[in-house]
Amino acid sequence: ALMQQKKKADAGKYEMKYRDLKESFRLYRKKAKEIFEAQQRGDVGMLDINKGAEDAKLAYLRNLMVNYLSSDQAVREHMEGAICTVLKFTAEDMVKVGKQKSDSWFTVGSKK
Repeated sequence: ALMQQKKKADAGKYEMKYRDLKESFRLYRKKAKEIFEAQQRGDVGMLDINKGAEDAKLAYLRNLMVNYLSSDQAVREHMEGAICTVLKFTAEDMVKVGKQKSDSWFTVGSKK
């Protein structure tokens, strides 16, 4: 019974993190759409495209990293793919991270 309660609590925690990331991504896509539409209209006076795009990317990345750093190891491993995608890691980057992962900041707070 205690084990089932722990599993339910863990599932709830993961569900909350998933919802946070999903909402963050939704907001990022909404901002990107607004920027695209303003650019298509030629309405650059109303919207600073570079600043808006950078702000949206930074907000998404910040939320992704906060969720990553506050997650346990199983969730972190799953999220690393998303982080590498957002940051546009090359194959070479991925190999380098894989080799150094155990000694890097990526393992902050995790159990080795």
